[in-house]
Amino acid sequence: MIKINITKITLAQIIAVLIFLLSFENYAQNQSIDSPANIVISEDLEIILGEWTGSLTYIDYGSNKPYTMPANLSVKKGKNKNQLLLYNIYPNEPKANSKDKITLSKKGDRLNNKMIISREKLSNGQVQITTEYFGKDNNKKATIRNIYLLGKNQFIIKKEVRFENSDEWLKRNEYNFKR
Repeated sequence: MIKINITKITLAQIIAVLIFLLSFENYAQNQSIDSPANIVISEDLEIILGEWTGSLTYIDYGSNKPYTMPANLSVKKGKNKNQLLLYNIYPNEPKANSKDKITLSKKGDRLNNKMIISREKLSNGQVQITTEYFGKDNNKKATIRNIYLLGKNQFIIKKEVRFENSDEWLKRNEYNFKR
């Protein structure tokens, strides 16, 4: 004969298990609504779909002075929910028109294959995403930071560079679009 030993379960144990299960469910729901600080979700990117007008400002490598030119942008869906196609249009320099992509990794921790170091939801509803990587700028070793500001009516892509053995960040270029 098999004996079953049933221990008493206290009310405190039941409440503790219920609290744990409810807090876990709440945590899981919050993760799908608002991503952790360094994780981007495809919904963050969808806000920039459509047509944009604006400018490109960059630092000329020769003169080391800023130059601003008109720039327009058309953003379309890519091959999946983690990819957007960017069609850059330069009204005054049509030969410079180009096509680019924004690709989010499946885990949401990389944008264009660069490590996402922060994702911040701003008080005005915009999302700011920052990536960093090591590379070269003007043939010098540098840390390169890309900052994406995504909103309904504003979209900015800014590239900043910090050269090796320097603490100063230099703004290399900035696309600033509105609609």
